[in-house]
Amino acid sequence: MATDDLDDGELWPVPPAWLMACDQCTRLYQWMVEAREAVAEADLTTASTVDSDPFDSGLSAQLALGQHMAREHAELLPDFEPACPRCMACRENLERPAMSEGAAVWAGTAAAEHRARHLIVPPVMTVRL
Repeated sequence: MATDDLDDGELWPVPPAWLMACDQCTRLYQWMVEAREAVAEADLTTASTVDSDPFDSGLSAQLALGQHMAREHAELLPDFEPACPRCMACRENLERPAMSEGAAVWAGTAAAEHRARHLIVPPVMTVRL
């Protein structure tokens, strides 16, 4: 599939400059790109019955970067995207009275990690996590 065949929701975003100014972000971003490229290459060169990413390395790389960004750069993350159903679910979780302090921390962390994904994966992928 050519890039011209993709709609805007399928295009990978250009990372913000601040992401590339952080050594850890840069390392994790490079890992994510390399994993994505390796999976794409394997999809093209292996039999259709072979799982080209048996350990979900692409997703693992995205999650690791999102976790780092949420922990270390939360103030730089975008706000919730009104058109994103997952963003709205995260916002609702944050507004709901927490049953415990741990639940409140978990909801905040999950929301920040999701917001980070808006900066590093195509929009069609952000609704999943």
